[in-house]
Amino acid sequence: MPRRFFSQQSWSIRSRVMLLLLAPLVPLVGMWLLSTTATLGPATNLLDVKSGVDLFGTPAYELVAELQAERALSMRVVTGGPGAATELDTQRAETDVALGEFRRLTESEDAEDEASELTRQHLAAVAKALEELPVGRAVVDTRQYDRVQIMRLYSGIIDKTFGLYGSVSGLDDHELNRQAGTVIALSEARELYARENSLVSATIAGGGMSPAERAEVVALVGLQRRAHDTATRYLHPDDAHRYDAILESAAYLRLRAVEDRLADLGRPAPAIDPQQWTADYGMVDGKLYDLESAAASRTIDATMPAATAILVRLALAGGVGLIVIVVLVLVSRRVARSIIHRINALRTQALHVAEHSLPDVVARLRAGADVDVDAEVRPPGAVEDELNELENAFAQVQRTAVASAVQEATLRNGLNQVFLNIGRRSQVLLHRQLALLDAMERRVTDPQDLEDLYRVDHLGARMRRHAEDLVILAGAKPGRGWRHPVPLHDVMRSAVSEVEEFTRITVVPTQELALRGRAVSDVIHLLAELLENATAYSPRDTHVTVAGQLLPNGYAIEIEDRGVGMPAEAVDEANRKLADPPDFDPAHSSRLGLFVVARLADRHGIRVTLRPSPYGGLTAVVLLPRDLVVDGSAPAAPAPAVPSTLATPLAALTAGAASTPVAVGALTAPPTADVLEGGPSTEAELPVRAPQTHLAAPLREEPLIVLDAAPVGSAPTAPPRAAERTRNLLSSLLSGAHRGRVAAGVRTGSTPPADTPTAAEPPEEPTS
Repeated sequence: MPRRFFSQQSWSIRSRVMLLLLAPLVPLVGMWLLSTTATLGPATNLLDVKSGVDLFGTPAYELVAELQAERALSMRVVTGGPGAATELDTQRAETDVALGEFRRLTESEDAEDEASELTRQHLAAVAKALEELPVGRAVVDTRQYDRVQIMRLYSGIIDKTFGLYGSVSGLDDHELNRQAGTVIALSEARELYARENSLVSATIAGGGMSPAERAEVVALVGLQRRAHDTATRYLHPDDAHRYDAILESAAYLRLRAVEDRLADLGRPAPAIDPQQWTADYGMVDGKLYDLESAAASRTIDATMPAATAILVRLALAGGVGLIVIVVLVLVSRRVARSIIHRINALRTQALHVAEHSLPDVVARLRAGADVDVDAEVRPPGAVEDELNELENAFAQVQRTAVASAVQEATLRNGLNQVFLNIGRRSQVLLHRQLALLDAMERRVTDPQDLEDLYRVDHLGARMRRHAEDLVILAGAKPGRGWRHPVPLHDVMRSAVSEVEEFTRITVVPTQELALRGRAVSDVIHLLAELLENATAYSPRDTHVTVAGQLLPNGYAIEIEDRGVGMPAEAVDEANRKLADPPDFDPAHSSRLGLFVVARLADRHGIRVTLRPSPYGGLTAVVLLPRDLVVDGSAPAAPAPAVPSTLATPLAALTAGAASTPVAVGALTAPPTADVLEGGPSTEAELPVRAPQTHLAAPLREEPLIVLDAAPVGSAPTAPPRAAERTRNLLSSLLSGAHRGRVAAGVRTGSTPPADTPTAAEPPEEPTS
């Protein structure tokens, strides 16, 4: 997936351009967000200091003050001081009030939102320490702890509270953080002073100080002096003067003198005046409290200007940075949209040329229309950048493609004209040849010569069909045509007459239907191509069957052979080409017959389909549209002439041949080698026979053609003989000779002749 993502194969041009232009902005925006957040954090922290102090600092400070007072009274109760128990009960009530207020504020929703993770940890520690308060009170009431243990019990709870102070006062401003630390240090130093006072006051009230208690007092003295020295190191100048005044006061000096005597462990514990000690401590502690409050107020008050200054800097720096980012985004977006718009326009133009313009030009060229290259392709524009060069290069490619298409169309038209000229010239010569042969057939009386003339006439008819192939290749129509419908049976027989091995074709009688004259010539040509290939690609000892049937959607002509057939892929490809005629490709000249059939079928809306035959060959189904087929009873044009020599053989084959359909072979051009010209003759010698012995029954009933006898005694005169009677006479003679040869070949097992002479077709009726 990562490799596929970074390969950008599926990304659009728009995505790539936007990524290219906006990618540098992403780190810039990230840096701006990081700096803004880093600057906004301290400002927010400073603004939250007051709310943190109100929610955590103030209630914790008040709770500490109440715990300190309860600690001092608890130590006096253990000593047994007069009236201490009553004062302790009152103090415990005040402590509980402060504890309830502390819990109410620290457990509120506002505190939950304002508390940091460190503050929550210290709150949990304070709550756990406060759980020991009821146990400590019970111990005090039962006198199970001494004064030092009670002091340590309460001091442990108070120490946890000082940890909460530090979490609340954490500031990102260095100077303010140092001032807040000074305030906390002053509070801790006062707490140590308060411990010292509690222990000293309790020992005075108890009548004496034990060595352990004296050692504890000495330790507390050292701790509180050290704490005050540390706490006052970074005092504000005004607060420093006040602290110096405290140190120089008489009350502090008297307290310090007592502490020094207690610290001299080599001497007995000095006598301490309880009233003087209490008065001096109260005065010094009050001044220390005032100093601590002033430092705290100064620190809290300084947070607002500091936060405001930070916000001002943030507004200036962040605002300028945001403006720069917005300007860069807008510029990048404008540049990206311009590039994307031009690329999309070039893409749209390319698709339009590929899908519409160029195919339209090719279609118009195929239709024979004139195409102006300059009008179809815009001229190159001015070159301003690489995209302009790309547009001009594409326009040049388009111009080259259109020019090539025009040149190809010109070449194709020229080639078609060559085909058309060759075909027309060949047709003219062949028509003249056929007319000359017809005239010769009328003059010749020798049967052998007449048979040879008929054979040449048949070859000429086939050559005329091949010449028509060139006309079809050129996209023109053949010259033959009829005005009126022609019987379908005559159309089929005419197609059979144009096939070399017509004796192998069986025409099944059809209904009395006729084909419209405008399609007669093309249908004859189409059927002749299919029949030619059916006979060429099937064994010589098999038959090809032609049958027709009227259907609701037209008239179907089936041509079946028993040849080798075609592979299924070749059949499918041939059907595709028959359904959609392709352009003629000289490289596939061996498939000329397929192209001619497809062109002729497309011209009249005829559907030609190939399918496998159950006999191993193929079946060609020619479906004539219903509008081409008319009733045979309507006035019909003269049928396309079938050579008289074919009449009897076709009738005999129709009557005696098997009716098993056989399919058409591969649609290729008919073989160029002619049996009559290149191969050995297979004709048998004419047998000696009696007249009319081998004639078919219908022919025996034909009236004999005899010469008119002259009256006895009159002078001999030449009897008049019509040309039609002479033609009938010669046809009858030649038909009888052919039947004799066929019968002799069947009896002896020899092969029938490869070709049978045909009569020349009469000139067609000109089309309207």
